[in-house]
Amino acid sequence: MPIIRQTIKGRTVKSLDVEATAADLTALQALLAGEVSVFDLQSTGGSTAPYPTDLNRKRFSCGSKLHKISCSFNIQHMKPTAHIADVEAVVVGAFDASYDSSIKATYTNLLYDKN
Repeated sequence: MPIIRQTIKGRTVKSLDVEATAADLTALQALLAGEVSVFDLQSTGGSTAPYPTDLNRKRFSCGSKLHKISCSFNIQHMKPTAHIADVEAVVVGAFDASYDSSIKATYTNLLYDKN
C-alpha cells in the first residue's frame, strides 16, 4: 500500500494511505501542492503491547513572551511518570514559538490534562 506524504514550507501537513495504481498516483501527485513523496508500506511490524491503564492527552502552549507569540500542541498518551518539567526541558529552546516563526520558545505551560 503506497503512502503519500505532503510537505509544505518544510512541514509535513498530511500523510495518506492510498490504494491506487501507479498511474493514479502520478496523476494525484500533480494535483497536490508542495513537495510530495510516495513510499511503499513494507510491513506493519512491531510487537503488541498492553494498553496503558490510563489513556490521556495533555495540551500545552509554548511561546516567546519577548516577541508576544505562542502556539499550542497536544501530546498523546504521556507516561504517568512524565511531568511538566520533563516537557519544559524538551520544548524550551528547541520548539518554534509559533507556527509561522523560527523564533525558539522560551516558556511552556500545561493548558489542560484530559484522561
